[in-house]
Amino acid sequence: MITNKTYEYGIKYRLIKIDDNDFFMIPIGIVGGLSDGNIFCTNKEYFPVIVDGNDLKNKYIIDNIFDTEDLEKMYDYFEDTDFLADFFLNDFKDIYYYINVDTDNKIKKYEIKKDSFKNVSHNMIFQMDKDRPSLLLNQDIIDELLSCSDIKSVKVILNKYKVLIKSFSLFNKNKGVTRVHLKDDKIISFDTEKNLNNIPLNLENTRYNASKKDISFIGLKNAIKEKIIGHDEQIDTFAQKLYMNYTAEENETIESILLVGPTGTGKTETVKAACDYLSLAYVIANTSNLVPQGIKGVSIEKLLKDLYIRAGEDIKKAERGVVFLDEFDKLDEGGLDLKAPIKDILLSFTDGAPIPIYDDDISFEFNSKMTNKIYAGVFDRITKKEKNLGFGIENKNVILGDSEEIRQKIIDKNYYTLEELSRISTIIGFNDLTREDKKNILLTSKLSEFAKKRDRYKRKFGIELILDNEYIDAILDNISSLATGMRSVNNIVKRSIDEAEKEILENEGKGYKKLILTKNTVYDSKKFDII
Repeated sequence: MITNKTYEYGIKYRLIKIDDNDFFMIPIGIVGGLSDGNIFCTNKEYFPVIVDGNDLKNKYIIDNIFDTEDLEKMYDYFEDTDFLADFFLNDFKDIYYYINVDTDNKIKKYEIKKDSFKNVSHNMIFQMDKDRPSLLLNQDIIDELLSCSDIKSVKVILNKYKVLIKSFSLFNKNKGVTRVHLKDDKIISFDTEKNLNNIPLNLENTRYNASKKDISFIGLKNAIKEKIIGHDEQIDTFAQKLYMNYTAEENETIESILLVGPTGTGKTETVKAACDYLSLAYVIANTSNLVPQGIKGVSIEKLLKDLYIRAGEDIKKAERGVVFLDEFDKLDEGGLDLKAPIKDILLSFTDGAPIPIYDDDISFEFNSKMTNKIYAGVFDRITKKEKNLGFGIENKNVILGDSEEIRQKIIDKNYYTLEELSRISTIIGFNDLTREDKKNILLTSKLSEFAKKRDRYKRKFGIELILDNEYIDAILDNISSLATGMRSVNNIVKRSIDEAEKEILENEGKGYKKLILTKNTVYDSKKFDII
């Protein structure tokens, strides 16, 4: 039996390999159990205790082990071991270690304070120099090295640059990239051997769009409007709120957002377009599918772990990412007994509370205070169309009203209480699209399958893709009869164009110049004109 005095606590570290003999140890949490030689045993698993170079083959290791008696003496506190463990972790959470393995497989461990990396400028230029990848030694890098207090810190920084140079070398090999300029971890410009002007590069597991030199509110809303049409006012408000969140500093307000509207009006694509422009890590899930942690399925904690992984296991980037929960109106479906704990964790998450993440291979605390929380739902009891009688007459569109009107409707229809909904500061209504909106989406949106096919046929085959007005009307008539709104338009376009595409591929050498799609093509894909 393990007594309180023999129980031990150790810091769990994530190992990051820099080179064959060089590693970083980054603290990710605390574990309790017993050490036995070079093994640390918890109730569920075993971890190696760092002794020599052989222990560095694992993803996680345990170090800095003290038993409860040592901790009580260390902190002169004898009443609550859980409190001591938290205090112990707090002392180590900002200390990283740099490890070097010598020829005898012995390790040398150097302590690095996390604060030593604060306020470090990252203005770097990588380029090929006589077929060798190199980093230009500019004033920023010199200042960074000179700011180090000891040679150990200098070596750590040089190893960091060594890893980045290797990454750049791969981009040169795979993409023909010959020069990259980064400032504050963002690509400012790059050159290629093949003038590849629109290649998205990736350094340090972070997505950046090389064509974006500056992030701005105007740029954000324009990037969304390139894909989402018919909701200019809503996009302006959404972009405003998200941009203010994006530029907020610690302890400044982060606003949560709820998008309300019928299926197919562009809610999800609005969020995706914004995340793409801002290069934000994001996760998407259906609220109705959520389960409490510990039950097989998707939990809030699992989503936050996924967000952490998508952010390159950078906790700060993850905490500033986006969690998008669709079907927010269907939280109570499937039984209140199961959903009640989900609602509780959702409320804590929306409030911005720290949420502990425990898994077989990882454990950490996710502080959701600065996370972008975006919710969406149809809320069909307030968005259901009024049906009109008569052949060929479209159902009357629903106008949802302003933010406070929608909030009151949601409360009146018993989706959420005022107390629950008060945690969401911004509600945006996506009204039904008009027929003209749908036509503009079909012809101009970057998400339109027609626009993609038109550009591809022109590039690949030199063929101009033409839609006559009757084709467009037939497509819109099909959409109007569907409850999914615009969501099915791309499938209809793809089905109608399949046979024509086969004709083009089978006769690629015939020099076709125009492909004309008509009303008949919508109903029979074999009926088209190609000249």
